[in-house]
Amino acid sequence: MRQKTSCFALLATWIWLNPCAADTVDESAARKAGEAAVKSVIPRKIDYNKLKFSLVPFGVKVKEITLSENERFAKHPLRTWPFFARAQEVSLTADLLPLFIGRISVNDLAIQHFQANILVDKDYSLNVGDLLQQKRGPLMNWLRIKNFHATDGSINIVDATAAQGAAKLSFDKIDARFTGFAVKEKFNMDISLRTPQATQTNVSLRGMAGPLNSVKSNQMPIDGVLTVNDAPILPFLAYAPKNLTAYPVSGVASMKLQLKGNTWDGMSSQGGIQFDNMILAAPDGTQRGKTFSMALDIGHNVFSLKRNSLDINNMAMTIHGNKMTVNGVVRGIPKQPVMDINLRANGLEPTKMEEVYPFVRAYLPKNLSYSGTTNLNIDAQGDTNNLTATGLLDSSALGVLLPEVFEKKQGSKLKVDFNAKLVPSQFTIKASAKVQGEDIKMLNARLFKDGLRAVLANRLTTKQLDHVFKTTEQLNISTVEGVMNYENNYIRLDNMQLKQLSDNQGIVADAVVTGSLTVNSLLVRWDVNARLSKERSQQLVKIAPNLATLTDNDGRIPFAFKVEGYLDKELKVSLQ
Repeated sequence: MRQKTSCFALLATWIWLNPCAADTVDESAARKAGEAAVKSVIPRKIDYNKLKFSLVPFGVKVKEITLSENERFAKHPLRTWPFFARAQEVSLTADLLPLFIGRISVNDLAIQHFQANILVDKDYSLNVGDLLQQKRGPLMNWLRIKNFHATDGSINIVDATAAQGAAKLSFDKIDARFTGFAVKEKFNMDISLRTPQATQTNVSLRGMAGPLNSVKSNQMPIDGVLTVNDAPILPFLAYAPKNLTAYPVSGVASMKLQLKGNTWDGMSSQGGIQFDNMILAAPDGTQRGKTFSMALDIGHNVFSLKRNSLDINNMAMTIHGNKMTVNGVVRGIPKQPVMDINLRANGLEPTKMEEVYPFVRAYLPKNLSYSGTTNLNIDAQGDTNNLTATGLLDSSALGVLLPEVFEKKQGSKLKVDFNAKLVPSQFTIKASAKVQGEDIKMLNARLFKDGLRAVLANRLTTKQLDHVFKTTEQLNISTVEGVMNYENNYIRLDNMQLKQLSDNQGIVADAVVTGSLTVNSLLVRWDVNARLSKERSQQLVKIAPNLATLTDNDGRIPFAFKVEGYLDKELKVSLQ
């Protein structure tokens, strides 16, 4: 926009210096002189259909003006437009007296029905790069525009860097007004437009800007409020990573942000962003979540092109009623974003998260159910191709049930200290976790009795065993501690210690479990090394004295067995 301003200011200057009345202006000579002046500021070809000058008041009016494309992008395969920019009419009026001292004072500059086409190549170069990098001559430093108004404009953006293929976005109904503009001073700005697929004007930016930087346009300071109302998000899905398990199929975004600074050194933002009517669905449409809302309460984020980073400070994120806090930094923006963030949440409800993202079921054992809340504290580093995460998951307030395996009531301790490697673009996870739990109910206690029976074989009758070990499907586990690994829908337990397994008559045994569970099929292969409690061991020895030879130094009877089969079908017990 500033280049257009300088163009017409220079034209006005040239005409004033010619001792000709408006009706005697040689348009051909004016055109050549104007083009020569403009080329010193804008390295593009400018053409127009009709040019009209006036001296009282001094002014210029141009019809059907066009600005040629950057020569480097002239034959780009994504370019479909004849001109970089065009406008139906451009007019200005200026004061004559300041021209005597080499200054340009424009009273009014108006641009009607304009269109611009922005192209971003795969290497992030832009077709406006030559304009943004163009150095401004000394004449521009004395340019002043009291009122600038551009109406009924549109900007088409084609971005070849988008992950899903070239993004094609059109922003229209642009209305931009600047007052008190001067290169070396602050000026007022009031800009509004309509985002792609919106039904009405829904974006505004109001505040102060300037002064302009003589070298980099993105170093111009801004202090204003950005407001967006119900902007459809689907046109921007071209920027979503490939191969995700789910993508939005509906949703609108709204925001109100206080912006301060510049995009080069650092642009800070404070305020809120709201996403409504969001629905996530699998790419093939076979599965979709419920409608939900997501809100971002931005404490003090800072974006900087100089550092290629976004600093996130105390940003609250609420998804379907679940609130999380994010702190950290995203580096490598925009080419290769790499995050280094901390995510915290207290009282998170996994059931609500599953409502909006049911695809998580693919990574959980079949028939697993849960209710209640959990707390998490996660540190994550990496990008969509390689992400590492470490943290603590406190699910003590969460009730969990896996039939034929265990049940945990709300309020009993369950903490998971984990580290994981993820590929978010493919949603693959490899994780290792230290598990600590208390007061967990085992729902397959008969396996222990069957294992003990297999070890003792003919040394004890069923009636004698029942006297010591009552037939039951449940045992209470006082504490659980060990390592659980997860990879490609495969869970492996490494020396998971189950201490003080008890029935209603007291402690029965302790055990260590090593083995695997296949998430999709519920196939298990477990090696169990158990020790009957001293009390129960002595009861068996009293009934069958020949079992005394099996006891260890603590007077307890050890027994080891294998468990194989499917949790939802049949489990078989055998000797190791």
